[in-house]
Amino acid sequence: MELLLNSGKYLVIRRGIEKPSKISFKLNEIPLTNFDIPTEWDEENVAFEEAKDMLNTFLGYDVLTNWPYRKSISYFLRSQKDYLDVFQLNKFKGKHIGWKPFVFDLLGFDGSLVEKKLHCDDEIVEKKSEIATLQKQASIDIAERDKIIGLIEIKSEEKDRTEKEIDKFNFYSQDVTVTRELIDSIDTQLQTLNSERYRLGYEIKKINSSLEQTSVTVRLDKLKELYNEVELFFPESLSKQYEELERFTDAISSERRKYLEENLSFLKKEYAQINDAIKVKEQERSDKISILTEVDVYDKFKVYQKELASLEAELSLLQEKLRLIDNSSTIRTEIEKLKDERKEYIDKIREAIDGRAHADINKIFNQIVTEVTDTNAIISIKQNSDANVEFEADYQTTTHVTTSEADGTSYKKLLCVAFDIALLVSYSSHSFYRFVYHDGVLEGLDDRVKQRLIMVTQRICSEYGLQYILSLIDSDIPKNVEDSNQEFPMDAVCLNLNDLDDSGKLFMRSF
Repeated sequence: MELLLNSGKYLVIRRGIEKPSKISFKLNEIPLTNFDIPTEWDEENVAFEEAKDMLNTFLGYDVLTNWPYRKSISYFLRSQKDYLDVFQLNKFKGKHIGWKPFVFDLLGFDGSLVEKKLHCDDEIVEKKSEIATLQKQASIDIAERDKIIGLIEIKSEEKDRTEKEIDKFNFYSQDVTVTRELIDSIDTQLQTLNSERYRLGYEIKKINSSLEQTSVTVRLDKLKELYNEVELFFPESLSKQYEELERFTDAISSERRKYLEENLSFLKKEYAQINDAIKVKEQERSDKISILTEVDVYDKFKVYQKELASLEAELSLLQEKLRLIDNSSTIRTEIEKLKDERKEYIDKIREAIDGRAHADINKIFNQIVTEVTDTNAIISIKQNSDANVEFEADYQTTTHVTTSEADGTSYKKLLCVAFDIALLVSYSSHSFYRFVYHDGVLEGLDDRVKQRLIMVTQRICSEYGLQYILSLIDSDIPKNVEDSNQEFPMDAVCLNLNDLDDSGKLFMRSF
């Protein structure tokens, strides 16, 4: 793209297909020949955001210097969707702060006044929402601040009295808790020791019983005597066998008794040790329990503890409520300050509107509409019930505004056209835009209106050095008195498109 700057120089801008996020610039004293692409660039492959700032500098506008060119250019590149409202373009469908300050600036006023007023509105709404949230979640009422302070004083006194009562005791809650834990531990150990002592006692009793039993043996001499009494023969070989059995039985009994006596001695020793341990633990348990013997004192101590905990919780809640109330009061103070600032901005906006800084634009606007439609039109600015700025553009036949024509789509377009051109004319002595593009502006208009519009734009462009660009289909070309299409000079037609073949396509090819 090649731009003729207000400085008289030519700026070539490249945004390639391969690197669409990189922009290059070339500043020339003369225009390109046959639009030959430069081989060298002053600034090459600049990042997109940086390139926007750079282009803003190249353009060098001394109008709307607080706004980037991308904000204002939309009023000079109107698409079909931008004819619905003279001031609020299709891209400005968001909050008022996104476009009203700019339009106020565009009409010659100080747009920062509108911006600051709208900021005040938003902050007031936000802070009121904060207060509502506090009141809902914390159940606070700013009017009860004095009452809350009084309750805090009462609860603080009660807390102090309770702490003094607790300080009178000779032991601490932590010591009591530890003592109880120790007693529980000792009880468990005693239970284990008693179980072990019972087991050892049982084993000792069984061994004593075994040792008390006398070995039952048959003596050989007694057996022989029995045989003689009943006159039976006692073989010598049997006598020998009985002697061997007797010696074996005596040996076994002696070994068993020795083992039992040794085991008994060990068990008795272990039994005595456990018995001593049980005595020690029982004494220790008795000592610990003595700390808690005064049940009434301990219970009273617990009551004071619970009361103190409850008072601390209540006091904490009251203090938090007081903090939130103070925060709410601070927010209310901030709201009042914002309201004062808001009123100041409202008054300044009113004074600015009364100063009619847009009078020149309004005059040019009316002249254009009158020449084209033979009807007067007016741009008016007012403050609504919320003191917000409202912009209106209407046709006027008498002292009363008539809205029937202004509401019509075709005639609404003419108001948009007149507004855009009036801006260019008003700022023609400044470094600002020198062109405007309107898409399908002739569509639906009476042929006589079309002819007058073309004639007016040609005259204005010639007088002020402006460039007017419009796109239309052949059915929208106005008819002359001979009922044939009006002929445009060849140098006035930049591009003629058709769908007959590729030569009539925008890029000379079909996709």
